[in-house]
Amino acid sequence: MTRAVRFERWGGPDVLQVVDVPSGAPRRGEVRVTVRAAGITAGESAAREGALAQLYPMTFPAGTGAEFAGVVTGVGEGVQDFAVGDEVLGWSPEHRGHAEAVVVPAEALVAKPAAVSWEVAGALYVAGVTAYTCVQDTAVRDGDVVLVVGATSDVGTLAVQLARLCGASVLGVAEAEHHEWLHAHGADAVVPGDAGLLARVVRARTSRVDVVIDTTGADADHLAQALGVDPGRCVATLPREADLEFGTPPARRAEVLAELVELVAADRLHVPIAEAFPLTEVAEAFATAELPHRRGRIVLLP
Repeated sequence: MTRAVRFERWGGPDVLQVVDVPSGAPRRGEVRVTVRAAGITAGESAAREGALAQLYPMTFPAGTGAEFAGVVTGVGEGVQDFAVGDEVLGWSPEHRGHAEAVVVPAEALVAKPAAVSWEVAGALYVAGVTAYTCVQDTAVRDGDVVLVVGATSDVGTLAVQLARLCGASVLGVAEAEHHEWLHAHGADAVVPGDAGLLARVVRARTSRVDVVIDTTGADADHLAQALGVDPGRCVATLPREADLEFGTPPARRAEVLAELVELVAADRLHVPIAEAFPLTEVAEAFATAELPHRRGRIVLLP
């Protein structure tokens, strides 16, 4: 048996319980991982509350934990890329990562460099792959001016840095208390406002904007139109993040995750960690993760 998070009805963090479940042995093509750290995502909170039930149905009892990092403790037949003792990070297609151990397909894992902490590795997949694909799909390139709305959210912090790595100038929209962080990562900053007000403030700061990346669910299309941004270079991250966790994820996600963790290992990408909780305090961890204006990931340490 192993300890894992489950819930049997929609609700707040209080519906989450840590229970004993069969540990399971890896079948052909699968790997068993003892979890060292697992991130908490906004999508998991929305799913637990029932907000995504019509788009992404689930059955009870349901688990949580889309992303995790840990040590390989079992390998099924046919697996050649991993061996017992390997340190890995990846995702759980069945949302079972908030557990002492999890069994996943081998293709859901990549190697963890020694230079990357467990907390960061366990919190990289969802925000990292979402930010990467949004930067890629809007074709951010050297010399572009990129506006990131919600620039210090989980996805926003990485989108800012990835756009900078592409050679773009970045203007981040965030509350004033987060501007120091944005400046430290090479971005300019403005405070939030409605689309019309924000467009006026942005136009006063820069002569043009080439790309808009919105992580907040605001009226990104209206903002992009007000700034004269090509609609094809405006993207809202929330639908992509939900699809990555619960729907049809991008085909290259393992390749992207491997690239991202190497950037972290090379100290070229920073994943802020706000706080870590033991698995037994999962309800408190989710409640903390759901607080407004938080910067930095919340992780569970089984």
